[in-house]
Amino acid sequence: MSTVTVEVGVGGDSAALAATRETSAVGARLAAVLDMIEDHRYTETAMSARRAAAISAMIDDVAAAAVEGKPRTVGRRKRRMGNAGWYEEERRLGKGAYGAVTKARHRGTGRIVAVKSLQSGTSDDYGEGVCDLLREACFMAACRGHPSFVGLHGVARAPGTREYSIVMDYAGQTTLYDDMMGRPDGPFPEAEVRRVMRQLLTGAEAMHRHGIVHRDIKPDNILVGDGDDGALRICDFGGAKCMAEYDPPDEVFGAIPYMAPEALLENPDHGTLVDSWSLGCVMAELLGDDMLFVGTKDQTEQLYQIFDVLGVPGKSVWKSLKPSVEYADEVQHWRARNRTLGHRNRLRDLFPEEVLSKDGFEVLKGLLTIDPKKRLTAAAALRCRWFADNVDDGPLPVLYMATKTTVWSRVVAFVGRALGMLRPKALVNLMM
Repeated sequence: MSTVTVEVGVGGDSAALAATRETSAVGARLAAVLDMIEDHRYTETAMSARRAAAISAMIDDVAAAAVEGKPRTVGRRKRRMGNAGWYEEERRLGKGAYGAVTKARHRGTGRIVAVKSLQSGTSDDYGEGVCDLLREACFMAACRGHPSFVGLHGVARAPGTREYSIVMDYAGQTTLYDDMMGRPDGPFPEAEVRRVMRQLLTGAEAMHRHGIVHRDIKPDNILVGDGDDGALRICDFGGAKCMAEYDPPDEVFGAIPYMAPEALLENPDHGTLVDSWSLGCVMAELLGDDMLFVGTKDQTEQLYQIFDVLGVPGKSVWKSLKPSVEYADEVQHWRARNRTLGHRNRLRDLFPEEVLSKDGFEVLKGLLTIDPKKRLTAAAALRCRWFADNVDDGPLPVLYMATKTTVWSRVVAFVGRALGMLRPKALVNLMM
């Protein structure tokens, strides 16, 4: 089995900081499929239906390994790619440059699903588009069976065409962003924030165990279950990468207000700890009712915002961030500015004890640590006293009470952004 060393940061535990671990069996199988997809991408040719079907079968194996602990051993007849004709479209949820997301019903079982489709006529003639869609299906397969993710049903193709789709559970239309915007009484209280963060960190820990880096965790990409469920599900793996890939994508990806410093500095080796940072940003936003770091221009402006709150990193921390060469001169300016203005870490000032307890602040501060070597992993965060001493696993109340028209417009806007859809061509996928 192929292995990969995965970085582990534990907020000050020096023994564990040096620890490494092998990727799981699911992660190794996932990496093998991703490598096959990328091998085809480099040929810059259209993907044949036979090859797509073979990769789809391998994706099914990844899903089986995730759920059952081992791949299914079935005959070739049962390994055929799904048929898009099995599903009847009920409503279109959104449309983007590469395709559309629809709510659909299985004609045979009546089951409601969501379908993300790659339409014909895309500009890349099915080279990039199909590869990206299959990559996203791979990551969903690796997380299948876990309650923190939208469940994958499989990849489907419209017969006689090259129109491919990802079929997945229909998990409702309300995002955490919707829930935050619809609250009539301001920020979330600490108990609710803890409940949200427990679910999100549990999901992050599960995908990080397989070497998966989501790279775009933000309230828009977190679905809130309807009714009494209230379960949170992380969605949209369009920009994800696996640390066990032979040549994982190293371009910067994500919404700038939620991007970790090492990602903003274009460190090509950024790993799972960028998700820890994003989760810290989400936690701060829940507590403060607004984004914590709001750079208005670009990556450089975003770094200014971060350093304004957390202080400019010293030489050793700067080295651990592994910035690109173009930022070498910028750091001298930041340090000079920091000395002039007397900036220090102001995070506790923004979240005093009446807003967030000492134990809760330990988690927030650990997730929002500039030095990735000292940043809390999802697993380490879940071991903090804030979670260990409090049992609050109930569902998150869905408090979004806006009109149906407003909900619909936000869903369309969200899905439109998500359908940028898959791996970006640009260096950075801006949030708005």
